[in-house]
Amino acid sequence: MSLFNVRSWWSTQCPDLGEQYDVASLLCARFGLETQEKDYIIVGSQTGQLSIYYPHMQPQSRGSGNVYQVTDLLLETQLHEPILGIYAGKFSGNVRNENVNQLGVLLPNAIAIYNLQVMSGLAEHGSQLRLQLQVEYKFERVAFSMCKGHFGQVKGREFFCVVHLDGTLTFYEQDGIAYECRFPGHRALPAPVAYCERTDSFFRFSATWHLECYSYQDLSHSLISKSSYQPAWSQCIGEGVIDMCVVQVKQDSSFILILGERNFISLDDNGKFHFMLKLDYAPKCFHSFVVGYYWEPGARLISALVSDAGKLYLYEEGNIIWAAQYQDYAPVAIKRSNLNSLPGGIVTLGPTGQLQVGYLGSDPFLFQVPPLNVEELSFAEAHKQLQQLEDEIKEAVDIQDMDAVNQQAADNVRLSFKIQLEVRDDLDTLLLDVPADVAVRELPSARGYLKVKVKTELTELQLVFNTPNGVRCSKDTLSFVDVPGGKTFELELDFYIAELLHVHTTQVDVVASYVSTRGIPRVIQQKAHLPLTMFYKTCQAQKAAGIKLTYAITTKHLVPKLITFFGEFLEPNSEVHALGLQLLCPGLEMVPETITVVAAKNSNRLRIQSDHIEAFPMILERIVQTTLQYDNEAGLIRMDKKKAKKGALNRNVERIIAAPFLPSQPILHRIDIHRETQENIRNQTEKLDALWQQFKTLQRKLQEQSESEPKETLVMQIEENYDHLILEGDKLVEIRKEERRERCDLNCAVSLAKWIIYALNLEERVVNVVLSVLSVPAEDWTELSWEESMAPGIDMLHHFGPLTRSKSTSSTYGLLEASTTTHDSFDYTRFRRHLATLFDRIVRLASMNEPKAVVAEPTAAPVPAEQSPLQQVDEISNLQRMMGEPATSSTSTSRASKSTVGTTLEAVEDDEDEYDEEDLREVGYRKHHGSVDQQENGLRSQWVNKDFDLPTNEELFSDLGIWW
Repeated sequence: MSLFNVRSWWSTQCPDLGEQYDVASLLCARFGLETQEKDYIIVGSQTGQLSIYYPHMQPQSRGSGNVYQVTDLLLETQLHEPILGIYAGKFSGNVRNENVNQLGVLLPNAIAIYNLQVMSGLAEHGSQLRLQLQVEYKFERVAFSMCKGHFGQVKGREFFCVVHLDGTLTFYEQDGIAYECRFPGHRALPAPVAYCERTDSFFRFSATWHLECYSYQDLSHSLISKSSYQPAWSQCIGEGVIDMCVVQVKQDSSFILILGERNFISLDDNGKFHFMLKLDYAPKCFHSFVVGYYWEPGARLISALVSDAGKLYLYEEGNIIWAAQYQDYAPVAIKRSNLNSLPGGIVTLGPTGQLQVGYLGSDPFLFQVPPLNVEELSFAEAHKQLQQLEDEIKEAVDIQDMDAVNQQAADNVRLSFKIQLEVRDDLDTLLLDVPADVAVRELPSARGYLKVKVKTELTELQLVFNTPNGVRCSKDTLSFVDVPGGKTFELELDFYIAELLHVHTTQVDVVASYVSTRGIPRVIQQKAHLPLTMFYKTCQAQKAAGIKLTYAITTKHLVPKLITFFGEFLEPNSEVHALGLQLLCPGLEMVPETITVVAAKNSNRLRIQSDHIEAFPMILERIVQTTLQYDNEAGLIRMDKKKAKKGALNRNVERIIAAPFLPSQPILHRIDIHRETQENIRNQTEKLDALWQQFKTLQRKLQEQSESEPKETLVMQIEENYDHLILEGDKLVEIRKEERRERCDLNCAVSLAKWIIYALNLEERVVNVVLSVLSVPAEDWTELSWEESMAPGIDMLHHFGPLTRSKSTSSTYGLLEASTTTHDSFDYTRFRRHLATLFDRIVRLASMNEPKAVVAEPTAAPVPAEQSPLQQVDEISNLQRMMGEPATSSTSTSRASKSTVGTTLEAVEDDEDEYDEEDLREVGYRKHHGSVDQQENGLRSQWVNKDFDLPTNEELFSDLGIWW
């Protein structure tokens, strides 16, 4: 904190109140309009506002603080373009008076030279100024800044140089002579350019953070001679430049003053460092001037720097001599001016147009130390406050009782989310920006309603609707700020199909995240299901299909009829036993994708069959969710509130049970296609990177060529490379679109496996682990594909999970695999083999535990008349034999019924090839170790570790600490 403040002598507010001012928006100059003239203050904003002030003090206003009067404003006008900079100089040779200067206004595409004319006022009204346009130069490139001076050391007139955004310079001499100059080397960046009159040279800041010096003679002859030129000297600055100026302090040398991002640097005109001052603040602007005349021996170099905190620092060369504080704002521009009644005033311009003329007086910054609180400390009151703060902190971060936290969050923000079962056909596709290929199909949409009731005051509230791929919501995200307590929102939403993709679920989630007034964040979620009529239409039922699934409804609270599950497709009180449904969004082959659901007449079984795996997920989701929903409405305990006991079977089989069959080959086929597309994307990306590097190399060669060398061949190569780059980029876009479609197909395949495993007669922890590993929806990242992210979990199940037969594995092997998986080291063949083995083990284990009643019940699917009932019963076994699996027999069923409830794959007689010997050897396990008696008696597996000791299942899972 500075000890003194900058005292205000004159201040006003510029017309533009926005942040439209920078370091080039302020100018203090004289124009030779009267004999005893002082400095005018010119301000130009980036919105085109131009104002000219002439501050002066009346005798009667002395000692009254701010002396601004209305007559101080001489000109205020609005230009048609933003003002990039304002300059004063002798820009015209037609003016006879040597003391008269013109006003140069730099615009983005032109520079306008104006003459100022005085219009005398009447009575008490002061004089005014009028702008007279003398000449305007148009640019072919966008301008950045301007530099003026006596180029070529001419006398009596000044030239100016415009710096463009591409780094080129355009020189304008009087009488309309103009020429361009491009710097050699790498691409130039727009940066300030300064002119030194003593050496007739220009100083330019390059893209490599070097300060380079070029003589005016070399720059002016470069276009005529077509010759390459090099800088006279170059000095590394090492950081970005905020501003730069040249001041002549001595008769034989000039100083280049550079304000960097963290340093204040001074060099002489020969490139030697004068001083370098490291700043402990972030500077915003500076102004340097000489006290005295440069030919006098006592001339002093003074620099005024302004920090981003509003502090003014005065330096004499590299030594600080004064510091003061600006109270209201941090200036963006600073100048020194000689005004009426105030020589050497400090003129500053704020970011929003605060114009002030101040001086360095002895007005101290009075800081009064607040009185100490000498009240007696009450330990009881302090303990009470401390306890209250601890309770608030505990409420915000304590997650031990998540049920109570979630209940409190649901009470603060209550959500009611419903979706109507009736579909609509009057969707406004133009308003919702539905693609043309989807709009022409006139697909149905659904209407949803969300009611939000806020109980307590909230700082922020955000609502996000998560829809499956291909489905959109008319309002996907809503945000509210400063929500008062007791407010209610009622929203009407439209859900519609926006992409022709396969959908794996009908579930729509609404996620409400809010922040309370005490800064505690909470998230609540509710879900609803879209009607199946958005995605299916009725058709003729199929008698045969490639994939057939069977579900048995075991609950007593549900009648297994089609009208119970698919009421929107059937008439009330319908007794049909077969229903055919066809997807409204088929794949690219445009083949009708039909699925048939058959309900048995004399049993509680449902048969679902189709040739397309993408048609199953939403149908299975409806069957399973409807069955569980009826049990919940009947007053049973919710499934997710009960923790699974060790060795307990899947509780879902008490309501619905699936036949032990997984269509592994179609699922693996979808994964193969997705993996192949990922490899195509990576190869195409590498090809694009190579073409892009080649394109940049050709551009660099073209820029480094001199004007005399032929460029036709190089230009032709650049154009050919550019066309190839665009073509390959279009191919990448098409591959990514194909990847999105295949990812949706993969979601359907994985969802199908999850809904089957969800209702298999397995140990409950087995079901929970497998469902947690098989994640949907599938996500692909730049550095990790879905297969690579799934590989550690599948490998863990293969080696450590309850579905593995061998217990002799290291607990760190799977974790190492998860952390070291990369694109190069990932073995997709191994991942696919492990996933196929996992599906095979799940089917075998479920076949061993399948109840006899489920196996013996006849199927309700329509079959030919010549097929016997015995063949219908054994249809699943026939499918297993086709896949190379042993058929389920009554002997195995009875043997499974005598076993304990806790089931693992140790009870299944697997083949020898289930052991992955290569994987086990990698983690330090050897074959045929241990005593001969132990091997003969079967007390140890043939795979043991070096200590000949095998951990039990419980010891292994307690050491891993994963899943359950």
